[in-house]
Amino acid sequence: MATSAICPAYATGIFVIGDGDAAGAGFAIDRFMRTEVKTGKERGISISINGKDVPAPVSRAVLRGFVRRGFSLPALEVKHVSDVPVGYGLGMSAAGALSLSLALNEEIGAGLRRQECVKIAHNADVECKCGLSGVDAAAIGGVLARQGLESMEVEALPLEERQLEFAFFRPMKTASVIGSKEWKEKVNAAGARALDALFSSKAFDTLLAQSRMFALETGLASWCGKEMEANPRASMAMVGQTLFSDVPLALRRKPLMLLKAKVHAGGAELL
Repeated sequence: MATSAICPAYATGIFVIGDGDAAGAGFAIDRFMRTEVKTGKERGISISINGKDVPAPVSRAVLRGFVRRGFSLPALEVKHVSDVPVGYGLGMSAAGALSLSLALNEEIGAGLRRQECVKIAHNADVECKCGLSGVDAAAIGGVLARQGLESMEVEALPLEERQLEFAFFRPMKTASVIGSKEWKEKVNAAGARALDALFSSKAFDTLLAQSRMFALETGLASWCGKEMEANPRASMAMVGQTLFSDVPLALRRKPLMLLKAKVHAGGAELL
């Protein structure tokens, strides 16, 4: 017996940084992290991603979250399988954390409510400095926006059928941005302007346009200036050296991977 859960990849286009929290806007896509949790026959806990044994600090932080709540964990086999590269700005640490939290809760019969599982995954992602609110967004799915840190309301924007193309170039460490005072000042100023514009016109085209402006104004897109010039509909997935566009990309250099995907209405769920 084993228990599995999936969580969609999530592209953040705009964000502002708080203390263990973030606001912003983005959308889920129909590419997923699938996590299988199985009670093992041998001692210990093994964790793999796409068939390779890995340290998986975020996943282990999720396990610690259950232990802190008083659960004794048996020997476990945790298998993560990702449709997209990990570390490239599509929230796969959040997707792995949340799909693990949901599957583990079911596998060991913990009986936690869904929101408690989301909280454990959120805390693990923040603890490891891999994200601030990606778990909360991926739990819901669709196109989401939160106007500012002072607002706790997350608004679902109109869901439009869009065929998107993603080009993955290099990973980036989220911690290098969210942990930097200099980046925080740039990000929060540009993010506030972009979110104000988005909330005055709650459309997917506005999200794409403001995401692009945000990437350029902050300097986060400095690695891809020529690519942005050649692709006026392109923006950057936060935070990774990954471009996305709702028209085919005309790239000057070859990416690690090209991926086509659609906006996905759903969030994380048990299988």
